[in-house]
Amino acid sequence: MGIDWDINLLAPLQEVFGEPVNYRPAGSAAYDITGIFDRAYTRDVEPLDPDDPTINTTLPVLGVRDAVFVSPPARGDRLYVYRVDTVFVVKDIQLDSHGGCKLLLNRTSS
Repeated sequence: MGIDWDINLLAPLQEVFGEPVNYRPAGSAAYDITGIFDRAYTRDVEPLDPDDPTINTTLPVLGVRDAVFVSPPARGDRLYVYRVDTVFVVKDIQLDSHGGCKLLLNRTSS
């Protein structure tokens, strides 16, 4: 029998480190979820030319359990992080194959 990563790891982590977020899927009603928000996730971007240096960028991310969604998250969905009083749009979804995902976000003006 395999390990249930969602119940044994992800759910307890969300209980300790998670915070309330209002998820706003495109074309559906908004609802509250819990996620682990980090506004300064660093990502390396490969240069266009081989001799150019690698570029580092930062972008906000939200770590969430797949089980919290009414339907799977999609690019273009929006979410509101209460603590920072900011709306973000989902830029990309990185699945972790253990029952969770990382939503890469862009800040939006509304």
